[in-house]
Amino acid sequence: MVPYYGRHGAKQLIRGKPIKFGFKMWVLTTPLGYIVQCEPYQGATGRPTAYPGVGMGGEVVLDLIAELQEVEGCSFHLTFDNLFTSLKLVDRLSEKNIACTGTIRANRLEDCPLRDVKDMQKTPRGTFDYATDTKSGLIVVRWNDNNIVNVVSNKVGVHPLQVAKRWSRSESRQVQLPQPFLIRHYNQTMGGVDRTDQNVGKYRVAIRSKKWWWAIFAYCLDVCIQQVWHLYRATEAAKNNPLDLLAIRRRVVRVYLGRASHHAAPGRPRGHVSVDKRVLEEIRFDRLDHLVELWPTQLRCGACGKKTKHRCSKCKVGVHDRCFRQYHTK
Repeated sequence: MVPYYGRHGAKQLIRGKPIKFGFKMWVLTTPLGYIVQCEPYQGATGRPTAYPGVGMGGEVVLDLIAELQEVEGCSFHLTFDNLFTSLKLVDRLSEKNIACTGTIRANRLEDCPLRDVKDMQKTPRGTFDYATDTKSGLIVVRWNDNNIVNVVSNKVGVHPLQVAKRWSRSESRQVQLPQPFLIRHYNQTMGGVDRTDQNVGKYRVAIRSKKWWWAIFAYCLDVCIQQVWHLYRATEAAKNNPLDLLAIRRRVVRVYLGRASHHAAPGRPRGHVSVDKRVLEEIRFDRLDHLVELWPTQLRCGACGKKTKHRCSKCKVGVHDRCFRQYHTK
């Protein structure tokens, strides 16, 4: 949810959520929270029905993965909750050779021959029942945990059985329950959207505006920074120099502030500012897009201090050809 309290036709009210008023975003993420695709909710009539029979949630899923299917050699396993899941959606994804797992509401199971919910509630915790469709390869599992859980998948099954630890009030200790494998898989891969919301909301842009589009624009800025953080964590540099989200945010701000134009203050000119203070280390030593260019006026070389007519196109600092490597190396 993108918080917004003004007036707009697309603003939503969702009770029970941390952000009750605002614009709703449909988001496809990795388990760690990296956004792969997103789309704003435009109302019940905001989009044409391109996938009849799968419901609104199914249409959202198929729209979000439409571009991923065009990437050659891209294999993925979708995980979604019961807002989106239906048997028709799983069948549609199976036709596209896309693996998926999701919780499903009992009223969407159609004529699936599973044990009745009321009977399952009388059984001990850890009891499960399942049904398979040999034609489509679809499997539905009903598991008695703290509540009755229904999970459907076209890729993973019941075995190998896992062990789930739960607290027993009657015995006042932790007990071990048998858990079907597809439920363990669902728990391990679900939650990427919640992580995204947590990262975006942690240091949200606090600048307010009366324009409705500002809320979405500020949300996009916050999303871009958390995307950069995820990409940095995947690099080799993060192993030697791990940075949290706040540190990445500060570095991004410093880089853009350093690129801003500096206006001369009125009065007598100040002394010369050293090269080391004018150029941020994040830019100087990143080894990306540093090129030597000819400059019409003479500059001071950032390495040796002598005059030169060459400068670095990215650092905007004079540098001799022979001093280029020395200046950009720690």
